[in-house]
Amino acid sequence: MLQQNEKITALYCRLSQEDELAGESGSIQHQKQILSEYAEKNGFPNPRVWADDGFSGVTFDRPGYVAMMAEVEAGNVSTIIVKDHSRLGRNRLVMGYLIEEKLPDYGVRYIAVNDAIDTEKGTDDTLPLRDLFNEWHARDTSKKVRAIKMASAQRGERIGTHPPYGYKKDPDNPKRIVPNEDTAPMVQHIFSLCAGGSGPSKIARILLEEQVLTPQAYILKCKNESAFSPCGGKSYAWLEKTVAQILEHEEYIGTLVNCRTFAPSFKSRKKKKNPPEKWLRFENAHEPLVDRETWDIVQRVRQGKRRPNRLGEQDMLSGLICCRDCGAKLYVSRCGGWEEERYVYICGRYHRHKEDCTPHTVKAVALRQIVLAEIRRVTLEANAHREAFLKRAMEKHQSQLKKDMAAQTRELEKARRRLEELDKLFRKAFEQMALEHLSEQQFHMLTGSYETEKLALSNRAAELEQAISGAKDKMLNADRFLKIVDKYTNIQELTPELVREFIEKIVVHDRSEPWKKKNYTQQVDVYFNFVGKV
Repeated sequence: MLQQNEKITALYCRLSQEDELAGESGSIQHQKQILSEYAEKNGFPNPRVWADDGFSGVTFDRPGYVAMMAEVEAGNVSTIIVKDHSRLGRNRLVMGYLIEEKLPDYGVRYIAVNDAIDTEKGTDDTLPLRDLFNEWHARDTSKKVRAIKMASAQRGERIGTHPPYGYKKDPDNPKRIVPNEDTAPMVQHIFSLCAGGSGPSKIARILLEEQVLTPQAYILKCKNESAFSPCGGKSYAWLEKTVAQILEHEEYIGTLVNCRTFAPSFKSRKKKKNPPEKWLRFENAHEPLVDRETWDIVQRVRQGKRRPNRLGEQDMLSGLICCRDCGAKLYVSRCGGWEEERYVYICGRYHRHKEDCTPHTVKAVALRQIVLAEIRRVTLEANAHREAFLKRAMEKHQSQLKKDMAAQTRELEKARRRLEELDKLFRKAFEQMALEHLSEQQFHMLTGSYETEKLALSNRAAELEQAISGAKDKMLNADRFLKIVDKYTNIQELTPELVREFIEKIVVHDRSEPWKKKNYTQQVDVYFNFVGKV
C-alpha cells in the first residue's frame, strides 16, 4: 500500500454510444481536460486517467473501471474524480453500494465536479434520487435504441455487429455483407465435408491438419497482419461447437436472420436465445456461399447426427434408418466381432426397452447393397423415361404428402383446441382459489397435471408445424430430384455423398422369422428426397 502523499488521484471518464449524441462537450478528450484542470487547480497529487469509450453506464464490466477499482482495492487510490455523477454509472443499486459502502471502506474520497458531489463534505438525501433519475435515463435511452433497431430488423436491414465467418461488410454499404475471398472457400469446404458424412469433430480435426486459421485467429490476423504470428497449434484448433454453428447458420444460403437473441433487461449484457418463431427471416438478402441442395443435405445429416464409434468413424447410413413399427432409429452393432460382414443394424428402442419392440435386425452389408441397387434402379429409370418417371413418382409422392399433411393438420388443430381449454381451466382454478373455494395445495395439485399436459401439447404442436412446413417445401421443390440425378452417371459404389444426396430415410420391417433362423424374408423401404418411395 502506498503512503498517503503517494496515492493516486483517479480521473475517470466514460462515454457510451448514446452519449456521443451530446457532441464534443461529452467526449472522452473533453472530460480528460476538465478533470486534469480540476485536479491541478485543487492540488490533487499523482493524477492518473482511466477511460471507457463506448460503454453503457448500467454495466460495470468495463475495462477502465475494472482496472481503476483494482487499484482501489489494492489501497493505492485516495480520490476518484468524475465530470458528472452519471459518468461513474447509471445503476442505482451498484452506485448506492459504491458511494455508501465500498469507497468509504477503502478510504477513497469521491468527487463529481459538475454535480457538486464531494463525499468528504458529506452527501445529502438527494443522491439516491439522482441515481434513480440517471437509471431512468439509461432505461429510456435503451428503449429508444431498441425501437430503432427493431424497426431496422423488420425492414430487413442487418442489425448484427459482426458479419458471420465467410463474409465481410460491404465497403459501399456497411448494413450489407459480401463474401470474404479469404474465408468463403473455407465455409464451402466445411459444408462439403459434412455433406460427405463427416461430423463436426472430424471436420475440426481436418481443419487442424490443413492448418486453417480459426475464426478468432483470423480476426486477430486482420486487425494487425504485420504483427500476427500463429500461437502454436491454438490458432488452428477448431472447436466442434464452432463447426456445428457454421453448419446450422442460415446466412450461408443467402438468408438474413434478425432477432436470434434478446437482452432480458437494459441492465444486462448477457443475451438469451429467442425461439425460432420469433426470428425475422429475409431470403435472398445477400450472396449465398452454399447452394440449396448442399444445405438440405447437411441439415439432414445434422438432424440424423450420431456419435462416431470408438474408431472415430461415422456410418454412412447413420441417422437415416428407422424401425417400421416403433419409429426409433436403428444403430450399428458389431455383433461380437470386428469383421464388417458381422455388422448389423438394430432397433434402438428394442435395445433400451426390449418389451416395447423387436430387434428388426438387418445386416449392414446387405442393407448397403439394397440402397445402392435402389439408387441405381431409380436413376436409370429417371434418365431413360424422364417425364413419365417424374409424373408417376410425383403424383404418388404428393398424394402421400397431402394425406400426411391432412392428418398432421387435424392433430395440430386438436392440440390447439385442447391448449385453449387448458387456459380456461387454469383461469377457473385460479378464480376458485381466489374465492377460497380451493386451498393453495389443491390448486397446485389440480394445475400440476394441466402444466404437464400443456407442455407436452406445446412441444407436439411445434413439431407438427415444422413437419407441415417441411412437407410444403418438398411439394414445391420436387423437381430438384432430377437435378440430383443429372449429377451422377454410371453409379458403381455407395458413398456418403451419394447417400445424403438421394436418401431421405430407410424404413426396415421386422423379419418374417426370428433372428437365429436362416430362411426368412424382410422388407426394406427406401425413400428418396423429393419423390419419396419409388
